[in-house]
Amino acid sequence: MIQLKKFSFNPLQVNLYLLYEDGGSAILIDPSAFDESEFSELEEFVSLHSLTISRIINTHGHFDHVFGAGRLRKAYGAEFMIHQADSGLIASAEFQAAAFGFRLPAAVPAPDFFLEDGSEVVSGNISLRVIHVPGHSPGCVAFHQPENGWLFTGDTLFAGSIGRTDLPGGITTRSSGASGRSFLFCPKKRRYCRAMARFQPSDGRKDPIHS
Repeated sequence: MIQLKKFSFNPLQVNLYLLYEDGGSAILIDPSAFDESEFSELEEFVSLHSLTISRIINTHGHFDHVFGAGRLRKAYGAEFMIHQADSGLIASAEFQAAAFGFRLPAAVPAPDFFLEDGSEVVSGNISLRVIHVPGHSPGCVAFHQPENGWLFTGDTLFAGSIGRTDLPGGITTRSSGASGRSFLFCPKKRRYCRAMARFQPSDGRKDPIHS
């Protein structure tokens, strides 16, 4: 049985998702762990469930989503994957972080493989379909897990809106078009798993997108 664990990490509270089978394979989405307590929390969970993390995959390359990429790849020997269009973002992640007053725990590694639209990321019995949704960044992707109806959207979707497109690599003309239309091809049975743990619309409404 495929299970899902969410961690809300780093000062920006970015969700790290772990899809796993007890005692078996695991895929880590958005390695956002930042400090020692967060790395320890993740490691305790991995050890408790005897997991083997074989894939670390990113929805996009902004610094807050790759804080822990270097350290976690080294710790677990996992393959690191991202869309090729965001190669420039991960190459500049250190400078992005510095602009906001942060330092990366370790350098972001070069990807082992690039994610492509329509391809699948597989580990054991876990399979995720890649959906390219440029807008928040040129290489922004979502991951669809059809058996449970999970759709991991990264920063593409927020409550009642789309993610920002004015950050490095943002593509305003595509964000509300291509990104939104791509999600229409997923089955109706789906649960949106977004990136930000504590997003609240400015008008005070509850967030209709599951966290």
